[in-house]
Amino acid sequence: MQSRKILLLSRPKHRIRVVLLDDHPVVALGVETFLRGYADFEIAQTVYSADALFAAIESDTFDVALVDFYLPDDRLDGAAFIRRLRVLAPSLVIVVLSAARSADAECVCHRAGANAFLEKATPLPLIADAVREAVGSPRKFFAARDGRIEAIVPMPREDTLSSAEMEVLRYIGEGLSVSQTAERLRRSKKTVSTHKRSAMRKLQVADDLSLALYLKEKFRA
Repeated sequence: MQSRKILLLSRPKHRIRVVLLDDHPVVALGVETFLRGYADFEIAQTVYSADALFAAIESDTFDVALVDFYLPDDRLDGAAFIRRLRVLAPSLVIVVLSAARSADAECVCHRAGANAFLEKATPLPLIADAVREAVGSPRKFFAARDGRIEAIVPMPREDTLSSAEMEVLRYIGEGLSVSQTAERLRRSKKTVSTHKRSAMRKLQVADDLSLALYLKEKFRA
């Protein structure tokens, strides 16, 4: 009788209902299996596309959406996807779990309306902690720092850029090459290249692909 009483007392008063979205089924299965091991989590649905997630939240109630960020095969991904999800479910806690680097995505997710951002390489126990923290303090934004989950205010890295660097990136973000940007700005190709490299260093962007992803979120309509 005593053991049954202890068991009942140990059960959480409210289980956190989670809808999980990842376009890689193996990743989704791994996260789902791990979270099911906690008594305070209920993985209510697992879906593999943005449209399936939108349909799920229209037909069911969840506390948390644990979602990927970049969904290249969907009509929406990145910040546009997070913004759309926030509009459809204003009270839903959105925790982003993505292969994108935190340096690239934290500020984008924060601005779009997410409650937390974690890289997929984050240890699974920290993912559980982030979900709990975000549910407990939905007005804050959480991320992994030094092996634990902390509330942060992501600072936009573009604040460190000069006006000349921002001008160059704006044209590159519109699809112009360095040569075309130099012609448009009536500057030398060398000067434009220097501004581009300096901006990439300040933004902690290592290559042109990472820069393209950053500019897609910064300057997209």
